[in-house]
Order: sequence, then C-alpha cells, then structure tokens
Amino acid sequence: MIVFPEIDRKQTKKKVQALLTNYRSLVRIAGERHAPKLTAAYTFEMSEATGIIRQRTEPPLNRKELAEAELKKIIDALNQLEAEDRQLLYDKYIDHNFTTNIAIYMKLHMSESKFYRELDRALICFAEAYQNGELLIEK
Repeated sequence: MIVFPEIDRKQTKKKVQALLTNYRSLVRIAGERHAPKLTAAYTFEMSEATGIIRQRTEPPLNRKELAEAELKKIIDALNQLEAEDRQLLYDKYIDHNFTTNIAIYMKLHMSESKFYRELDRALICFAEAYQNGELLIEK
C-alpha cells in the first residue's frame, strides 16, 4: 500500500491556481463582511455568521452560501500553512489590490527564480492542506 503516491505537480498547481484565482470573485459574491481579516502573522480570521441559524446537514441554498462555504475551506487550508507560504499566496491571489509578480518578489526581497520556486512549493502545500488533499492529482 502506497501512503504517499507520486503527485502530478503541474496539474496539481493548475488546479490550485484555478481555485485561488477565483478567490476575489468568491469574496464579491459572499459579500465583503465574509472576507477574512488578516492578522500581523498572516493568519486569517473569518467573521462570524450572519445570524441565520441552519442545520449543518442542509445543503447550501444559493450562490452566496456556496461562496461562503468555499471561502471557509480556502481559509482553513491557508491557516495550516507556514507564515511565509501564507504571505506569498496572500500577496499573489488574495490581496484585493492586484500586484504583479515583480512587485511581490521585490517586496519579499527574493530573486525571481526563488519567488517562482517558493510559489510552486506553496501551491503544493496548499493542495495538501485543502480538504485533506482534495486538490492533489496523482500520476
């Protein structure tokens, strides 16, 4: 039995990028008050529910609730990562101010090649953390 099968890193990164690229849209759909707050240690804190009490077993009813649920899954995965990985993914995909890769690696005092190596590693770590590896694609 193979506990850790070989991962298709390229396809896994594409899947993570597709999810994180939609993050800003999810925040707009869910509403700004559902956007997580960022702490100084790049830890994300979700705001509390709207006051509507629903059974946890009920399926989400609309696009807004689906967006809120997806945001929660993304934030849970991000909070499992190391602070440097969270910061890198935040700057690249989550910050509401779109920033170029050049500006990000200059801000983080990295070379271009180190930035892309670290980003690739952070994307794989996110895939492992998201819903217990749901985004991982095996070879």
